[in-house]
Amino acid sequence: MEKRILELAVEALEGQKAALEADIEWIRAELGRRVAAPVAAARVPRKPKGRTAAQRKAQSLKMKAYWAARKRAQAKPKAAKKPARAKAGKGPTSAAARKAQSERMKAYWAKKRKESENKAQT
Repeated sequence: MEKRILELAVEALEGQKAALEADIEWIRAELGRRVAAPVAAARVPRKPKGRTAAQRKAQSLKMKAYWAARKRAQAKPKAAKKPARAKAGKGPTSAAARKAQSERMKAYWAKKRKESENKAQT
């Protein structure tokens, strides 16, 4: 008896399956024939501004004063600027000057390496 009920249920579902497949085919056919026209977007009117021009101006002035005071409060006293050193020559550096600079840098880095080796050994 239970087997017969299951067989009937399968037959009923297969019938529904066939009907659904037919509906799907019909819908696909309709989609193929009809091309929807693009819908023009309706223009939404802008809302009136909540504040008047005078109110916006007053708010602007308040905020400028606020930020100026905040900037002054955070400002650090600046050290006096050293006068700019005049460059001896305006053209490119000479070969002798480049060599002297190279020697100074080699000595500097040799000293740094020696210091780091001493620290590593300690």
